Parts: sequence; C-alpha cells; structure tokens
Amino acid sequence: MIRVGIADDYPVVLRGIEAILATCPDLVLAFSAESITQLMSCLERDPVDVLLCDYAFDDDPQADGLDLLKRLRRQHPAMKVIFLSAHAQPQIISSALELGAAGFIGKNRSDFVNLPQAVCSVHHGHVYLPQSLSSALLGSLFNVNARQTGLAQLSERELVVARMICQGMSISAIAERLNRSPKTISNQKVAAMKKLGVSNDVELSRIFQNLGH
Repeated sequence: MIRVGIADDYPVVLRGIEAILATCPDLVLAFSAESITQLMSCLERDPVDVLLCDYAFDDDPQADGLDLLKRLRRQHPAMKVIFLSAHAQPQIISSALELGAAGFIGKNRSDFVNLPQAVCSVHHGHVYLPQSLSSALLGSLFNVNARQTGLAQLSERELVVARMICQGMSISAIAERLNRSPKTISNQKVAAMKKLGVSNDVELSRIFQNLGH
C-alpha cells in the first residue's frame, strides 16, 4: 500500500483528487491539507510515501513553490513530491526536478485521470511527467541546447564582442577598447547574432543570461 497526502488551497481540487485516488485499492489517502501550515502539521504526525502538492498557494504567508520543495526535501527526504500546477512553465518544471521533485502534473482532467499511475510510478523511483508537460520541457531543453551549440560556434572575437554588447557597451566603445574599427566590431556582432538566431540586443543578452555567460 502506498500512503498519499494531498495539499491544495482549493477544496474542489482536493475533493476531485480524493475521488480519483479512491478508485485505486493500492493507494491509501493519509490526509488532505488546504494550507502549507496544515500540510507541515499533517506530515509531522502522519508521514506519507507520496505527496501531491500544489505549486502555488494563493495568499499563504509561508513560502511555496521551490522554497517549499527545499523545505520538504530537507525535513522528509524519503517522501516523493509531485507538484500540481495550472500554469507550469518549462523553466519551473526543470528547476523543480533538479531540486528533487518526483513529478509535475497539470491541473486538468486529462492529467488528473492518470494520478494513480503517477503516484505508483514515482513511488517506484521514476520521474513522472504527463505527455503535455514532457513535450513542453523537451522543447525548451532543445532550444537551450541549440543556443549552446550556436554559442560554441562563435569565434573568440565574436564571443568577446557579444559579451561586451550584453554588458551595455556601444559599438564605438568596444572598438576603442579592443583597438579595432567600429565596422569590424559591427560585423562581428552581426555574425554572432546570426549564429545565435537572435535579432536584437535584448534577445542576445537573454541568451547569455540563461546560459550563465
């Protein structure tokens, strides 16, 4: 038997999940919590194997999301956490998985139908993502990898110029600093942007920021 806890600040969501879990004889519902305070109290007296937890609690004074995940992982390291979210962005999913979340599920009927499968999957050591979220995450990772590949294609001079552009320096200032002509600097900037698939300085800066450069 797998002991399951639920935490969400919308009672209708809790009731819906309770009804779905009740159809699976291998799952035992230990508690349903409507706030982070209630959740932590329930876990203290009634630990579970898997927690289905809302990613964002509206108007809750305690930290939710990734901060809550860190707290849960620290206090209950053996417990598997599956986040629930109506608006899960690929960056959020990726960060949560890196911090130890066992899965992420959208708040829609098609994903909720597979909740028993998700609980059993993470209980056996797997990471669970429904098709809709896994496709979005893979698409995001593909874009990042593509840009990393593009970054590797930059020449040393193009990379230096691109970094200085991202630091807010003008073409003329870079030319003076590197002792090159403004035309040469401009050409190297254009070449770098073309290889990275961006069309303006804002997009260029965002790539360098996302890739930690």
